Amino acid sequence: MSGKILIVDDLATNRIVLKVKLCHAHYEVVQAASAKEGLRLVAIQRPDLILANARLSDATAAEFIAALRHAEGARATPVMVLQTTDCPTERRAALSAGADDVLSKPVPEALLLARLRNLLRQHHGEQELNLQFGGAQALGFAEAPPGFDAPGRVGLIARTRAGAYGLQTLLARHSSHVTTVIDADRALSLSETQSPADVYLLQITGTEAEEGLRLLAELKAAPHSRARPIIVLVDADAAALGVTLLDMGADDVIIGHPDARELILRLSAQLRRRRRAERLRAALRDGLNAAMLDPLTGAHNRRYALPFLQRLIDTSHLSGESFAVMLADLDFFKQVNDRHGHAAGDQVLCAVTRHLRTHLRDGDMLARIGGEEFLIVTPATSRRRAQRTADRLCAMIAQTPIAVAAQTPPLHVTISIGVTMATAMGQTLSVAQLLEEADRALYAAKAQGRNMVTFCARSPA
Repeated sequence: MSGKILIVDDLATNRIVLKVKLCHAHYEVVQAASAKEGLRLVAIQRPDLILANARLSDATAAEFIAALRHAEGARATPVMVLQTTDCPTERRAALSAGADDVLSKPVPEALLLARLRNLLRQHHGEQELNLQFGGAQALGFAEAPPGFDAPGRVGLIARTRAGAYGLQTLLARHSSHVTTVIDADRALSLSETQSPADVYLLQITGTEAEEGLRLLAELKAAPHSRARPIIVLVDADAAALGVTLLDMGADDVIIGHPDARELILRLSAQLRRRRRAERLRAALRDGLNAAMLDPLTGAHNRRYALPFLQRLIDTSHLSGESFAVMLADLDFFKQVNDRHGHAAGDQVLCAVTRHLRTHLRDGDMLARIGGEEFLIVTPATSRRRAQRTADRLCAMIAQTPIAVAAQTPPLHVTISIGVTMATAMGQTLSVAQLLEEADRALYAAKAQGRNMVTFCARSPA
């Protein structure tokens, strides 16, 4: 099955015709004869998409959609509305209420199915992001109500500058979105950080259909535009392109001269969808970072550090380069907590982390793996360089006072560092072995008086 679709229509004949078309396209179909029954079935069936008649016996399309958006399990379900007659006012009302698409009958079957595929593709993409993070609702990501959307950046691409500036004038009259006219050739040469648009508006004429299709495909593949919605405006003489455009990745297709207010509603809907996706991706990145970083110091944690060390072991077999593994431990850290309090201790840990990070190379890895214990891994390092690095870190911490409170003089702390060297030549390495050797060297540094660097005796020269 391609997905479950709920048909909501008073007329049985309409439902039957749609069911035949959808079943032939391998959709599972559920039917409701009224808005009330549709709302009940949504809670039970949890459809992937809702296909509703614009005029139901017990509700208008706008009323039905508003109820859906407050129903548990249907707040993000895509809704397509089918009009019996073309009524711009009714269409705008449905879009304002939250409809994802509104089509006027008769709708060619190929176009209807392409629209459904498009909505389902977008919906399933959002679902995947939600699942990866654990649910947008848990984060409080409520969709902004229509009419309160922050202005977005709209990139206008047309084959003629007259056409582009005509669209720019149209949008300026009816919205606060910031529009930028982009030359078609320049649109593909931008870097990911240079993109001037949150959403693209691409105009295609029948005489340049092939060029328009190519441009859409390239925009969907380019790093700066592939994650941004693209609405395609198609001249009436190129209406047959609608199916192809949708299946190639266009997020919406408007055929013929656009109604200005409807265009703004569709643009705003795509902007909201993009912003939702951005928030989810940002939250996912934050979640991944939280899983890999120590929440107090911002250094990596053990969960990140041990796989990093294993990967370095694996790659060293190919490169033949040696690397150093260091365990650094703050000396007499318990006395800091006992004398000055745990808040001061936390400040010391954060300051030590900053100082260590400042004196390491970009490719080196720093992790907090215990209360006051840090793991440092320096790839592509000789024994001599490792000695210099460890001595520098040890001396720098001892010489740098740490401010913890206005009423307390800066604290002076020291660290002891145990080091082991690893190379792929002539030995079989393991994470446990390297950590055990570094720990043994650290124990020797502590035993010999602290505030010093000691190498593991069995480390190769």
